[in-house]
Amino acid sequence: MQVLDRIWETHRMFQEPVCFTEMADGTITGGKLLFLPDTVESVTSSDESITYVAGRDYIIQDGCLVRTPESTIPVLGRDVYCKPYDGAKERAWLRLPGGETYLTIFPEAYRYQILVTYTHQQTWDGLIPAKGSSALSRSFQKLQSGGAFHLMFYGDSITAGWEASGCDEEVIHMQTLQPFRLQINRPPYLPSWAELVTRTLREAFPAAEIQKVNRGAGGSTTAWGVAHAKELVSPHRPDLVVLAFGMNSLCAPVLQHRAQIETIMRTIRKTSPDCDFVLVSPMVPSQEIAGFLKNTLAKQEQALFDIAKSEPGVAVAPVHMLTRELLRKGKTYYELTGNCINHPNDFSVRMYAQTILTTLGL
Repeated sequence: MQVLDRIWETHRMFQEPVCFTEMADGTITGGKLLFLPDTVESVTSSDESITYVAGRDYIIQDGCLVRTPESTIPVLGRDVYCKPYDGAKERAWLRLPGGETYLTIFPEAYRYQILVTYTHQQTWDGLIPAKGSSALSRSFQKLQSGGAFHLMFYGDSITAGWEASGCDEEVIHMQTLQPFRLQINRPPYLPSWAELVTRTLREAFPAAEIQKVNRGAGGSTTAWGVAHAKELVSPHRPDLVVLAFGMNSLCAPVLQHRAQIETIMRTIRKTSPDCDFVLVSPMVPSQEIAGFLKNTLAKQEQALFDIAKSEPGVAVAPVHMLTRELLRKGKTYYELTGNCINHPNDFSVRMYAQTILTTLGL
């Protein structure tokens, strides 16, 4: 499955997103590619319905895709995703420094993102997630032996699958705790990262009867995860839990975050003592929203590694570290986000899946 070809291993970048975005000072950002392309195979709209033409719509220059003056490639205007703040309480958390404007939650960001597929000869010189399969030996023994295997995903809206173009997940309503079907049905129909991980495990271990349960809940915090682990997770007697909270607790004190993650694990292990865990750190959120600027996500991620060092059966999938690496290499946040605020687009969904699968040793 080419969407799961690891970007740190392949010499073909499949559908790397580019988004030309107007910033507050009027400049247009975007277009930097992760590698110097040899051959550009395609440049399309995010739904693949439009193919952009080299020379007419764009040129490649110094590792960047550059719009031509007559280009039909869209630009995400500042007024589309940034609005004057009107004092509404429900939007207060989205305000920018100064408080006069806010970023609107814009799940149609994909309409302004184009997809570039190209080959290259460069070697990835950034983060490569470490394999944690040795720490998860109990799970792999069960998978290899065959029979029922209970796989659970527990986390927030990103875990549920929001913004994945082909998401089809039974997830949880944060307030009622009732299951509902989360479906997104638009090209190119990429499944949620939970589904991508599950499919890969099923292919790798055909003798195992992998039973997947997704208990992601939009808006949930790590504290919510503590409060409901016994009710939502423990009855399923999981063998492996992919635990992915943090985005809605992005400014929480690090020690508090660590204690809450450990409490969730202890709760689950009371009824499933042999349960293994993959702890997932969230991607980078908006770099403009005032309330996000002092987030503790990098330190929270380190706390996950500290847990893994002190607890058996625990591995860490450092998605936060990887997305920081993508930004360092020149991608803009608006090329990685699905809603301009805190959700992944399809490419970042793939980064979640690739990171988790590499952590699993697959």
